[in-house]
Amino acid sequence: MTRNRGFTLVEVLVALLILGVMTALGYGTYRQARISAERTADSQQRTREIEFGMRILAQDLAQTAPRPIRQPLGTGRLPALRAGSGAATLLDVTRLGWSNTAGAQRGTLQRVSYRLDKDTLKRAYLPVLDPTLNVQPIERDLLTQVKSVKFRFLDANRTWFDAWPAPGLNPDQAQFARPAAVEILVEFKDWGTVRRLIEVAG
Repeated sequence: MTRNRGFTLVEVLVALLILGVMTALGYGTYRQARISAERTADSQQRTREIEFGMRILAQDLAQTAPRPIRQPLGTGRLPALRAGSGAATLLDVTRLGWSNTAGAQRGTLQRVSYRLDKDTLKRAYLPVLDPTLNVQPIERDLLTQVKSVKFRFLDANRTWFDAWPAPGLNPDQAQFARPAAVEILVEFKDWGTVRRLIEVAG
């Protein structure tokens, strides 16, 4: 009579050991693939954020309109473009081309401001062009992990300035003056410095 022979304890242990090693190798490979996929997704999302933010900045400055706005207090006016004068914002600009997909009764000019809050560049706009004290800006985060933001302005004489309106303009000229071009330098904590040179329309 033939007797069926089973596995010995040593054979079972060896099989379990091999299975454990294969499982560990498989999990390690899966984990590395998952980490790589997550890093790729994060990198792509970061790239989209920076590309979108820089595009918005460029559009706002390229469409600068020669339209100063009324100060909320008093009868004075704020220049069509202002930057680098020690104000709370980095830059304020009146821009053309405010889209009106809802068909609201308003113009196409928009007043936009930028400010750096810790490491986040924030963009705000006014729902009306000439605000009163009751009008609150609508603000959103545009770029994160920002170390610094700098603007330079090229006038008609091909001279660069760190502030605008350019020195030497009389008060009336300063209200409406637009640069010929604007250089944007944004230094990121993770990307280094991104530079854009924008030609101002008109």
